[in-house]
Amino acid sequence: MAVALPADALAEILRRLPLRSLATARCVCKVWRAIVDGRRLLLPELLPHSVRGIFLMYSDRDYPAFLSHPSMEPDILGKLNFHRLPGQWNRAYVLSHCNGLLLYKDMQGLHVANPATQWRASLPPPPPPLPGRFHKPPHLVFDPAESLHYEVLIVPESPFIEERAEPSKEWPASVWPLCAFSSRTGQWEERAFVREGEAAGMASDEVFQGSNAFGQNCSAYWQGALFVQCNGGFTVMRISLSNNKYRVIKMPTDIGESEYEDVYLGRSKEGLCCALFHDQYMLRILILDDSCGATEWVLKHHIDIYHSVSPVTSVYDENAKEGPWILEDANSAEHYGQLSLQDANKDEDDSNNALLKSKVEWDSDNDDMVDSESEVVQNFIGDISVLGFHPYKDAIFLNLSLDRAAVYHLNTSRVQLLGKVCPDDCYSHTACIKSSFPYTPCLVADSPENKLEAHVEG
Repeated sequence: MAVALPADALAEILRRLPLRSLATARCVCKVWRAIVDGRRLLLPELLPHSVRGIFLMYSDRDYPAFLSHPSMEPDILGKLNFHRLPGQWNRAYVLSHCNGLLLYKDMQGLHVANPATQWRASLPPPPPPLPGRFHKPPHLVFDPAESLHYEVLIVPESPFIEERAEPSKEWPASVWPLCAFSSRTGQWEERAFVREGEAAGMASDEVFQGSNAFGQNCSAYWQGALFVQCNGGFTVMRISLSNNKYRVIKMPTDIGESEYEDVYLGRSKEGLCCALFHDQYMLRILILDDSCGATEWVLKHHIDIYHSVSPVTSVYDENAKEGPWILEDANSAEHYGQLSLQDANKDEDDSNNALLKSKVEWDSDNDDMVDSESEVVQNFIGDISVLGFHPYKDAIFLNLSLDRAAVYHLNTSRVQLLGKVCPDDCYSHTACIKSSFPYTPCLVADSPENKLEAHVEG
């Protein structure tokens, strides 16, 4: 019969473990987690708690760019090796981000990486889709507070062609088979998710016939569930991987009626949110409320932000402020090919404690504020799109017409310039930011040993 150690003795044993082993031990059982958390053995700074920068994917670029403040450590993009092969054309596309891990795809397949620690794992290829179908970009699920394992889910954004041909067929079906990967097994499998509540509609409905008008299909992980935009942004799927159930959450019926309306789904300080523009400069923020048993979207902000952004002059104006953040472009030789992050951040004792000593967040709310009170000429002319929510502040990141990125503080209506988002050698008039991912570093997010590597090699 096993004898339980006293809490003090167990705490002393756990205290002597390396940080990554301690993070793994924390996930063993509730008793160990309570000891680790109650005695603050695992520094809170190791888990995601700050925004390090924003990964940007462009319509005309083969690799991502990373916008961040140069004073922050550790360096991310310059040390993130995207499997570039000398003399061979390649490309890498960031598909998803969740709590410090990136999911990206290159010519060799899918990969999950932790840019802050340089850990990486290659995924085996997913099963081929049925004839006439094709896989949509997958979504990453990772919660280091619960486990160091991660999952990847492929979620159809709309009915398949053969489903649309059946007038009486609901979409999604009451039992929805999805292709899922788990780092615990290192394998893809088909998992059946049971619907709670109503379907989004009939598969033959006209609203399902179009393509994704909003471009990026966002996803967000919140309160143990993955939320995925489907049907061009008109529908959000709440998918629970713990009990294999899902729920359809419809957006308000007036979304999509405006020429400039785009929907961005993300996690903010308030919870799960959607941001959209209508009539070009009218910003609406909706928050998902399920406190009373009924899941519904509640309008939190409805703001005309043109007055706030109008003083912003073009970055090409000689008197314009660019903002303190720097755009590192993986397509540029200047920002690529440096030492690996592990080597660059190691201490003399060959440990990675230097990562813990580094400043990982630019936390000033006052630098480079746009003066919207002074009498200035209204300079800004262009479209505004959402780059993401700040997950720890009441603020939203904006793309000002592929000129500069800014933070809009929702409580004060102040605009804070971040930096230039247009690459120096971007000459295309049709170039745009296709997707963006605010990045929150996790310094203990190395996945435990699993069957993945053997599966890939086999």
